[in-house]
Amino acid sequence: MQWFERDFDHPLYFEIYKDKDAEAAVEGPGLAALLALPPGSRVLDLPCGWGRLRPALEAQGYEVVGGDLSPLNLARHAAEHPGALARLDLRALPFRSGCADGVFCAYTSWGYFPTDAENQRQLAEFARVLRPGGVLLLDLAGRGFFLRALATLDGDWYEVEGQYRERVRLSQDGRRFLTDRIMGDQRFQHDIWIPTDAEARAALAAAGLEVEEAFGSWQGAPWNPWAERWIYRAVKQ
Repeated sequence: MQWFERDFDHPLYFEIYKDKDAEAAVEGPGLAALLALPPGSRVLDLPCGWGRLRPALEAQGYEVVGGDLSPLNLARHAAEHPGALARLDLRALPFRSGCADGVFCAYTSWGYFPTDAENQRQLAEFARVLRPGGVLLLDLAGRGFFLRALATLDGDWYEVEGQYRERVRLSQDGRRFLTDRIMGDQRFQHDIWIPTDAEARAALAAAGLEVEEAFGSWQGAPWNPWAERWIYRAVKQ
């Protein structure tokens, strides 16, 4: 079992990320607007988690279909944000080719898989389900921002809001960010590849997705190497 199969389907996941609903309510509308598609467009929210960004997408007038691997997330999504849902693996989407006007991939949800080939397969699947001219909005953590933050943390453990202990460090090859969390007697680890700008653009191009715009915040600020978010609006060729 890979880390994301275990951690995102654990009841404590909701406790660790309990503030994300409030964040999504404030920041989500700006991110959803960056898709810049006409009302009525069919948008796949992948992975959708428990649906905290669905209201922002629907407020743009989009027809939203959510998909996630976690049964626990999907159950909460169905209860709180009713709508079309599918349980899925991002490397093999259960949708027909060219069915979507947009794909919305938020919260650094690319780079989970342990190999470059698997991560590239995720982008290839996003491209496959998009119609020609369709848009992928890919929201990633800014690598430069997080490298600067890591330099101050130096791999030390610290307490987060009195709830759990956390440590963030780089993998030995420097490509992946490892986040260890201890909450009660439970231990979690996120292991995510956060690419350079050149790597992200090259991977998108290899999938047939051309970056038309890049942003440095959910509000659409200009991209810069030290921005906390790197958001790519890429169009299927």
